[in-house]
Amino acid sequence: MTTRYATLSTLCIMAALAGCGDSGTTPSPVAMTPTAPTTPTTGPTTPAPSAGTAGSSATTGVTPPVTTPTNPAAGAAGSGSTPTTMPPVTTPTNPMAGAAGSGAMPPTTMPPAASADPRGKCEINSGYPDDKACLVAPAADLGLQIHVGPKDYKDAADVAKYIQMPGEESSECWTFHTPNAEEVYYQTFELSGRAGTHHIINTMYNTQIADGGFTVCADPGTGTNGNIIDNLPGASKAFMARGIVAPENKNVGRKIPANVTSQADMHYFNFTEKPLIREFWMNVFYAKKEDIKETAAQIRGMGGLTWSVFPIAPGTDMTYPYECPISGNGRILSLLGHYHSHGKHFTASIRRAGGGAVEKVFEMYDYQDPATFEYDTVSKNPGFSAATAGAASGMLEVKDGDVLMWDCHIINDGTVGLTYTNEVKTGEMCNLWGSSLGITPLNCVIP
Repeated sequence: MTTRYATLSTLCIMAALAGCGDSGTTPSPVAMTPTAPTTPTTGPTTPAPSAGTAGSSATTGVTPPVTTPTNPAAGAAGSGSTPTTMPPVTTPTNPMAGAAGSGAMPPTTMPPAASADPRGKCEINSGYPDDKACLVAPAADLGLQIHVGPKDYKDAADVAKYIQMPGEESSECWTFHTPNAEEVYYQTFELSGRAGTHHIINTMYNTQIADGGFTVCADPGTGTNGNIIDNLPGASKAFMARGIVAPENKNVGRKIPANVTSQADMHYFNFTEKPLIREFWMNVFYAKKEDIKETAAQIRGMGGLTWSVFPIAPGTDMTYPYECPISGNGRILSLLGHYHSHGKHFTASIRRAGGGAVEKVFEMYDYQDPATFEYDTVSKNPGFSAATAGAASGMLEVKDGDVLMWDCHIINDGTVGLTYTNEVKTGEMCNLWGSSLGITPLNCVIP
């Protein structure tokens, strides 16, 4: 499978998995009306989610109407906690945070060492599982490393800050400042987390927050905190390999301000019988400032929030469809699907304007190996199949009036209702993340 997580077109994918900074306009989340769930011919069904206020396709520079659900909803994927009520939806004064990976990149050739697994070359003997996850930092003139984890494995008090005991699951934020003394730009990265990593969302803020300590995140995953600058790269699974940059994306990159306040939203679970360490290493590789002329915009599609009010009942076997209108002409650079252990099948499609054809562009099955696919002239995505992730290949151009559609087939074979939460075994969500160029940022929060 060709999954290029670590180029900037993927960097826009994960911010809650939270959004990407765009060229200037930052629309507030739009509450879209979901299409009716598709009910199989067999099996019980749940009540259809309550419809939100229909959002309209916004023209560039115009903030689309916003509807805040009156019912409580859980935090977005990657939020530090599960709010009992839906956080107010506001228009940030700064560019919206980018999903882990904005649009992206290049040299037109594979970056150094990208074809080899860079992990396991550190001299670590912590006594905890997965020391091989460590990454050696790049040379100082080539990039920077962000490390969240113990500084000294022999210091029991230091290690204890990061320990997760058997049976525990958490999504909390660790605050740090980036190590760069001056503003830098980047196009590619690599990230490696220890066993138990579900996702990591790294967000930059224009306010000061004290470093260290796991705490509730400053943003609940919706990207609506007005102090957000943008997102650093993030992860949708434990290892995100460094990717390549297609020629058409060679001038697309991202900026990291000097010593900027940042939070790592770290969703970890320990389903083993031994303690684990919540820890990751991320190498960000510099690009020349003069080469970066464009920044990709977010794609954030959050579906299923109504499940916090009307949980998916035990015995339910249903496909939940959602859609988000596209405003402007451009292209989609990357897509990533996100659901939890009861999710069986995730697809994304484009419905062309004027009642045109529906084109499937993304598909995945395994929640533990979430697929990220890029749409460019270099990536060769695997084709569609009945059991493994696949996607369309080549550049994915979209036009004003097209609609981005996605759906999740979810089977609740458990004994409790599934709500919209971060718990991978007792909660569910149907979220689509990605990045784009040329179109109004897609930010659809759908009940």
